[in-house]
Amino acid sequence: MENTPTTPPDTAAARVDADSAHLEGSLGTGGLLFTVLAFNAPIGIMSGFIPVVITMGVGGPTPLVYLGVMAMVLFFAAGLVTMAKHMSKPGAFYTYVTHALGRSMGLGAGFTALATYVVLASATYIFMGTVANTVSTGILHGPDLPWWAWTLIAWALVSALTLLNIDVSTRVLGVLLCVEVLVVLVWDLRVFFDGGPAGRGLELSIPAGGSWGLALLLAVGCLTGFESIQVFRSETRDADRTIPRATYLVIIILSGFYAFNSWIYQVAFGGTDGIGASLAQTGSAAGSFFDSLKHYVATVASDAANVLVVTSLFAAVLAVQNISARYTFALGNDGVLPSALSRVHPRWKSPTLAAGAVAVAVLAIDLVLAVARVNPVTWYVALQGLGLWGLILLMAWTSVAIIVFFRSRSDLEASLFKTLIAPILSAIGFGITLFLSFKNADLLFGTTATGYWCMVSLCAVAVVGSLYALWLKSAKPAVWARIGAQDDVH
Repeated sequence: MENTPTTPPDTAAARVDADSAHLEGSLGTGGLLFTVLAFNAPIGIMSGFIPVVITMGVGGPTPLVYLGVMAMVLFFAAGLVTMAKHMSKPGAFYTYVTHALGRSMGLGAGFTALATYVVLASATYIFMGTVANTVSTGILHGPDLPWWAWTLIAWALVSALTLLNIDVSTRVLGVLLCVEVLVVLVWDLRVFFDGGPAGRGLELSIPAGGSWGLALLLAVGCLTGFESIQVFRSETRDADRTIPRATYLVIIILSGFYAFNSWIYQVAFGGTDGIGASLAQTGSAAGSFFDSLKHYVATVASDAANVLVVTSLFAAVLAVQNISARYTFALGNDGVLPSALSRVHPRWKSPTLAAGAVAVAVLAIDLVLAVARVNPVTWYVALQGLGLWGLILLMAWTSVAIIVFFRSRSDLEASLFKTLIAPILSAIGFGITLFLSFKNADLLFGTTATGYWCMVSLCAVAVVGSLYALWLKSAKPAVWARIGAQDDVH
């Protein structure tokens, strides 16, 4: 196996000035929570995902699925935050895979992670553009514009915020997140005290055609984003305490939120059959949720929720672009990408050039689709599925990396559970989820053919990253030595 990537001796070709690559921020537990919770777009999950998980999964027992996924993700987090203590620089998937499996595999993971987040941002913009136009014409009586016009407006605002210090973004995310969660909680209380058409009892039978595997795949999709906390390490106060705390909290909060709301959803509609009937009547999961808000709360709450879906997606894409910028910064700082991308704005202490490069890449994808006049819904489903599959792949990959890292450095940690048992359990869980994604490619990507094409494309990105690393080894050994480099592994 390759030697541990630590910072090599100073060389002009391989070294980036430390002063030019120092991110600063004052993120605490709250700021990290806002970033990751916004990444998940809670009201978007509530309106578009949970009813699908219930009706296509296991119906009544859906809350148990979310609690099971919580356990699997907590196992992964246990190994992740334990390994993070021994890393001196941010980089998340890229850094961890490099230090366990070598520079070639690490750069493959880094390219895969960056591509995954850029794709997720592009998909979110497409969806936001279509929803924004519906809200504009149906509720606000505003202009009727193509999806890409609304996407351009949102992109300009989001990209401007990513250029600033991370603390600015977290304030915006915090406000938007609190408002959307408040609307959901009001609905929760009204449904709970009303009792719904069939009372508060939960029907535990699985509907005909129900699938625990499918429910697992979809539920995992609702809990992604927590792993991105690690890329903000340099911008966090007391990272060794704050990051583990925020990681565990966000997993527990999201799992509990979705488990509880998957139960409330069934109470509101009188069970799985009621949800299915509503989906058939309204033609969409979001329509069912908004109708329920109108019934249990008020028309104004339904209208507000429609608008909040747009702001929720705005918050989500802001979080994703900030994460992508940190990956780009890390790759630039190591010399793998142009070193200019590792420059830090002297006033804002943010990776301004990296954020700008990410913004351009995201916009380029959406502009190509706009010029091609594609069906935005079709491409949103495909790109969102690709992003979700990429995150699951990276979590499985990193679970293996954590196991290998601590087996080769058994002197670093005494906890067998955190360094071996938990990562093994998470690797098995994410491996099963990957298998289910192949089996249900039509659901995740829209069509089976699209799914296989997308998965092969992302694997090709990983291969290109690994081959590029091998080329650097012979052509630019100084840059090769900096891949995933840390000051030390302690």
